[in-house]
Amino acid sequence: MNPIDRLLAEHRELRTEIDRLRGAVEDLRSGGDASLPVALPALRPVVAMMSGPLLVHARKEDEALFPAVERALGETEGPTAVMRREHVEIHDGARRFRETLRQLHDVEHPSIVAGGARLLRLVEEGGVAELVSTGEELVELLDAHFQKEEDVLFPIARDLLSGEELAAVASRMETIEREGAR
Repeated sequence: MNPIDRLLAEHRELRTEIDRLRGAVEDLRSGGDASLPVALPALRPVVAMMSGPLLVHARKEDEALFPAVERALGETEGPTAVMRREHVEIHDGARRFRETLRQLHDVEHPSIVAGGARLLRLVEEGGVAELVSTGEELVELLDAHFQKEEDVLFPIARDLLSGEELAAVASRMETIEREGAR
């Protein structure tokens, strides 16, 4: 498969979990603290996406597609630089989201005797608000990032890269796929 088409297919797959995150954030915002016990388990697939497929996808772009585009453009400060910076922002937001969710889940887990009191303390200290805020930020970042790639970067790559260059990108992406997230 053409590597750009593969990245577009991955965007569609990742958007499924982004939509799940969008829904959970809305439920937490509208349902408040009472919706937390339902939201925590529902967010597990989202966390799995952030810890695996999203990282691998970004690696494919950072280590395979972007270098090829930069070579073709003869610069490293163009659209790929923007995308790389956004990858850093997205990964930082995902880390904060996972950490907040982990804290809330750890204190919610029934095996922890003091869980109720600790959960209440975290909720009072803004844990749910932090989860909502970080989740909203991630959804906005990912939506805008994917749109920029699809509207700007991928068309540039299609125009600039030869069949040989696309084959090299595809080969590198396959290697990254085998290596997984780092």
